[in-house]
Amino acid sequence: MLKGLIVCFAVLFAQLAVLHLVDARLYNSPQDARQTALTTVTPHKDEKEDEDEEEAQS
Repeated sequence: MLKGLIVCFAVLFAQLAVLHLVDARLYNSPQDARQTALTTVTPHKDEKEDEDEEEAQS
């Protein structure tokens, strides 16, 4: 049982080491330039402003 537990922990740490290497290669790559799109947000009119405009037009 102790041997199986040691093997289990050894496999676990090996998997963690491999995942750490894969993660480091993916996210520390200099050619991985993630571009974000710039978006402009147009403000919405308030309902009160809309009502005021309708009253002024009538």
